[in-house]
Amino acid sequence: MKRTLLAAFALSLTTLSLESLSAEELNSNECIDTTYEIVAGSEAITRTCGEYQTISVYIPAKTAILSVHEIQKKGTAKQTYSPLVVKNTILIASGGFFGYRSDGHEKPIGLIRANNKRLVRMLDWDHGGVLVSDKKGNIKIIPAQNRSQAGAWSEAIQSKPIIINSGMVDVNKNLRDSEFNRVAIGYTLDGDILVVGTFHSFGQAATLVDFAKIFKSEAERRELKIHRALAMDGGAGAQIYIPSKNLSFGDSGRSYFPNAVRLDATNGVKWQ
Repeated sequence: MKRTLLAAFALSLTTLSLESLSAEELNSNECIDTTYEIVAGSEAITRTCGEYQTISVYIPAKTAILSVHEIQKKGTAKQTYSPLVVKNTILIASGGFFGYRSDGHEKPIGLIRANNKRLVRMLDWDHGGVLVSDKKGNIKIIPAQNRSQAGAWSEAIQSKPIIINSGMVDVNKNLRDSEFNRVAIGYTLDGDILVVGTFHSFGQAATLVDFAKIFKSEAERRELKIHRALAMDGGAGAQIYIPSKNLSFGDSGRSYFPNAVRLDATNGVKWQ
């Protein structure tokens, strides 16, 4: 009698384990990958797994110009990003952080340089970095300890943290590392650019540690060794917009957008 009960219990556990395994396999099989050719040589790959979505956009070296744009408006991402679009825009992504003035209104924080003009002053953060560009196809991420070098570049935007350094995950888990929608921009020493975003229907996409691993995985899938990648503003501010494909990724509700980063195809590159 006892052996029969034990056997039945063991069979029940085995069945539950198999059912659980089958469910995991089913979930992985439910992921859908879609590839979009954006402009000659550049492409976006999206992966949708239920309520989770990841997008990575690869832009070959010397085929795009990065610029920083001030917004300081409330609205949906599409409403605030659309006026920035030009005919060769590859994508627009979320920029830096914002804080609050003494009157309670939002304001951008962290260094912002656009068209060789400083719009917002540098903050003395002990980590993170500054994404810079000369608008000639060259970009770089300057670590916080060398941030004074950012003044030599025409375009600059300060954010945090650096999640990839020399091809390796460079962020540690802490008690405040919660799950949010995330966007980061990285580059290789050859000048290739990789923009990655991860999103969830309720804004709970990934911790910074998990996002860094996702970024590294996306880079490895494309056989790219990312020198550095810098996380941009997360949460509702985490957005990626690809106008040529009418693709928007991120929270669709209203929010305050301090600024944005735009990548445009260089002259002579024609849309496919």
